[in-house]
Amino acid sequence: MYRGIQRKMKNVVFMTAMVDAPDYLDYAEWCYKSWSYWCKKNNVELFILEDELQPKGDGTYKVPGMKPTWQRWHAMEVLDANGIEYDNVALVDIDTMVHWDCPNFFEEANGEFGAIQDRFFIEWTHNSINGYQDFWPDVKFDWTSYFNCGFIVLNKKHKDWCKSVTDFYYQNEDEIRLRQHKTVKKGSDQTPINYMIRASEHDINFLDERFNLQQLHLRGVLQSDLLWNVGWVWHFNGFEKKERNHLMRAVWEKVKHNYV
Repeated sequence: MYRGIQRKMKNVVFMTAMVDAPDYLDYAEWCYKSWSYWCKKNNVELFILEDELQPKGDGTYKVPGMKPTWQRWHAMEVLDANGIEYDNVALVDIDTMVHWDCPNFFEEANGEFGAIQDRFFIEWTHNSINGYQDFWPDVKFDWTSYFNCGFIVLNKKHKDWCKSVTDFYYQNEDEIRLRQHKTVKKGSDQTPINYMIRASEHDINFLDERFNLQQLHLRGVLQSDLLWNVGWVWHFNGFEKKERNHLMRAVWEKVKHNYV
C-alpha cells in the first residue's frame, strides 16, 4: 500500500516568438492573451522564447539564424538553462488562440508524443513526404497519418529525442535550407519531424482534432459564433499575416469577456 502525497505534474506551454520578426507585434498579442489566461487557470508555466538562440561555448546552441520552428526543439534545454522544472511541454505556434475552458491536453497526451493530424492539402503533403524520404528510406507513412507541428505535446522522456532533432538540423543545415527554399519547397520542420518521431522508439498519440483546429477558412466557422463551440485550440494557419492579425483580433474582441 502506498502512503504519501503524489507530486503534481509540472507542465509548460512553450512558444517561440522572436521580437525581431516583422510580424511580432501583430497577432502574437492575441495569442498571448488567451494562453496567459489558460495557463494561469490550469497552473501551467507559459514560456515565450523572444530572443534567437545564440551559440554557447558548450556547443548547446550552434547555429544563429535557425528558424523559430526549428529552435523550438531546443525547448527542454532552454527550460533547463532557466531552471524551470517540467514533466510535460507543449510546443505551440503563436498563430493560435486557446479556448478559455480548453480541457487539459497534457492529461490527454498521457506522457506520449501528442499530435493532431493534418489532412487538408493532400498534394502538398504527399510531395513533402516524398521530398524528404531519402533521409529515412525505411520509414513509410502517407498523408492519412501526417500531423501538424503547430501544437505538439512532449514528455520529459522525449528530451534525448529532441536533442536528436536539433543534431539532425545542424548536421544537415545546408541541405535542409536548400530543400525548403529551392527544391521541395514544402514547410519547415514539420515533415522531418513526422519522419523522425516514427524512426524513434516513441509512440504517437493522436489527440482530438479540437486541440488543433486548423485551416479555419476552409471550415466555415469564422463568420459565426461556431468557432468557440467546435474547437479548443484555434490555429490561424493558411492566412496572410495581415489577414491573420485582423482575424485573431476580431475573435479576441468577441470572446475576451470570457478571459477574466
